Amino acid sequence: MEEYFSDLFYHDSVTMGPTLLRPKSRGSITLRSTDPFDQPNIDPNFLADPEDLEFFQVGFCVEILETNAMKSVGAKLYDKPFPGCRHQQMGSDDYWRCLARHLASTVYHPVGTCKMAPDSDPMGVVDNKLRVKGVTNLRVADASIMPLVTSGNTNAPSIMIGERAADFIKEDHL
Repeated sequence: MEEYFSDLFYHDSVTMGPTLLRPKSRGSITLRSTDPFDQPNIDPNFLADPEDLEFFQVGFCVEILETNAMKSVGAKLYDKPFPGCRHQQMGSDDYWRCLARHLASTVYHPVGTCKMAPDSDPMGVVDNKLRVKGVTNLRVADASIMPLVTSGNTNAPSIMIGERAADFIKEDHL
């Protein structure tokens, strides 16, 4: 199966696929039990929002492959049906939706598990100074406090969050 993913779109080592920069679908992380050593339940809930699924469809890649520029380098679509989508007509909208559901994954920039929000938001975990609500002397200073994912890499915003946390801590202890 891994070979299929790496060869879905190919020309030598060129691979192309859609990426959602601002997904509307929201996953969850919940405790499995009261045992702190139990792994949490993680549900990424990829493509749950219908708009995400429509955007994430692979069909537009086919259109790109039809351009003269891509044809000139010999780029082409992998022409074997995806095993989990053989029940759909290859190339149909339903086929692309099926393929998207099977191939959806993260680009490893999750955010929002401890989102910063005002007291009026029941899903907020930290306040505007990164303090965990209801807990003394505990702050969160990473991408998990971002209420929404940024359109770019989360590295720079995470550094900024860390810098602000350092400022807040210094303010409290000076």
